[in-house]
Amino acid sequence: MITRAHRILLVLPSLDRGGGERVLLQLAESFVAEGREVHVAALLGGGPLRSAVPAAVTLHELIDAVDAPKGLALAWKALPRLASLIRTVKPHAVLSTITGTNLLTVLACMHARMRMRLVLREASSLVNTKSALKRQAMRWLYKRADGLVAVSEGVAQDLHGLGLADDRIHVIRNPVDVERLRQLAIADLPAAVQDKAPYIVSLGRLTEAKDFPTLLQAYAISALRSSHRLVIVGGGEQRASLEDVVRNLGLTDRVVFTGAMDNPYRVLAEADLHVLSSRWEGYPNVLLEALALGVSVVSTDCPHGPREILECGHYGRLSPVGDAAALTGAMDAELAQPSPRGDAVIAAHSPQVIASRYLALLDGGAGVLQS
Repeated sequence: MITRAHRILLVLPSLDRGGGERVLLQLAESFVAEGREVHVAALLGGGPLRSAVPAAVTLHELIDAVDAPKGLALAWKALPRLASLIRTVKPHAVLSTITGTNLLTVLACMHARMRMRLVLREASSLVNTKSALKRQAMRWLYKRADGLVAVSEGVAQDLHGLGLADDRIHVIRNPVDVERLRQLAIADLPAAVQDKAPYIVSLGRLTEAKDFPTLLQAYAISALRSSHRLVIVGGGEQRASLEDVVRNLGLTDRVVFTGAMDNPYRVLAEADLHVLSSRWEGYPNVLLEALALGVSVVSTDCPHGPREILECGHYGRLSPVGDAAALTGAMDAELAQPSPRGDAVIAAHSPQVIASRYLALLDGGAGVLQS
């Protein structure tokens, strides 16, 4: 029997600029439009996405980000607060995202001792989960969820590999709001990028997963070094080491680091090419966003997502992970002869369609269509 989840609680790790957080806030807006009462719980309060929480959504910030503990200490502090919130809100369904937050949410629901639908959204390759203990926790706790959303076929295969039941796993890809992106792309070009055209761009956190060293090496040996600057948008712990790489490659006057940006879409829209050099992903929304803005893309063929999004390289060239020479060839070739526009890809990621599939799962639908 399908029941309607009128009151829905979405659980996020924070209100930082992460892709998973953006997707759940977009879903929150769609759920409200469908007449649902929506609550958002952010384990860590504050953050640049706080202003992106829809006005009709009730926001609960569990821990002040100032001087907040990290790792297990944060989880230990957040667990009783999330369980208490669940008992207070009494949601008909709970949806969480990001592996660590998913595990915590299962424990909080168990602690709250209330009946509700629990759906976990897994958004990253298991390559990102290096801890054997964490993988074992996923095997044990994910089984307690009523549904598991994998954002790509590759992530679904990872979940299968953990021994989780096939009938619990549903592939639902990320929504892309084209009109919203186009409105955001009207903003003024940031000062750091003004007078830098033509350029190619790469958006992403400066972390191991994004493998910017390979991108920098590829750019250094590419013909693009002379014709285009490279603009890297994002912040992260590798900023200093990447700046060292830039100096060692003699690229100081050719590479621009903008830092993290609340709205990077004008920078993306003005680029001649977007390059994703990741070692692993889940389903990289930035490729969809670039296609939606009419920007050509090149990506590594990493697990998971790029091959699915670009339909085996039809809508953008794919390059082996960690191969600077191959990435150079893909970038040069894509600029010389761009791949077909990805309008058909974007049409399959309509926010309304994606939200309806999430709601079917949250409502208890047994036969949720794969997206």
